[in-house]
Amino acid sequence: MITIEPVPADDEELAKLRQELRADLSARYPDVGADSDDHLTEGIRFLLMREEGAAIGCCALQTNPDSGLDGLELKRMYVAPTSRGTGAASRLLEAAEALARELGAPRIYLETGTGQPEAIRFYERGGYTGIPLYPPYVGSALSLAYEKVFGAV
Repeated sequence: MITIEPVPADDEELAKLRQELRADLSARYPDVGADSDDHLTEGIRFLLMREEGAAIGCCALQTNPDSGLDGLELKRMYVAPTSRGTGAASRLLEAAEALARELGAPRIYLETGTGQPEAIRFYERGGYTGIPLYPPYVGSALSLAYEKVFGAV
């Protein structure tokens, strides 16, 4: 059984998954390294996904006033390699979208990297469309930005 629930930023299981994400990004972008937490904002909301009690995925939503975009930014989306291809990532993204709607966000936007073709395909399949890069990613040759605008309910 898969469960998805909000957790505090200092949750131990979340910290383990975020470390796995940093290791994955460092391997994909050896000249750049992993994304730092410098641009995570106060009030960020993390979701943790568990299967049979074991943490298998996480993501977060935050405001990014510097982006110039209304809505919430998706950050730290990660699913453990053993759970990829099972539909777990789609369930996690759906939970993030539901939370964003609940919080009144008109859209979710995100940055992903050119070295993550599976993430690019995943977001495009999920209805996300490309947008211009926003701060702090403007000018990055390794970044792509996407958004999903929510329709009226």
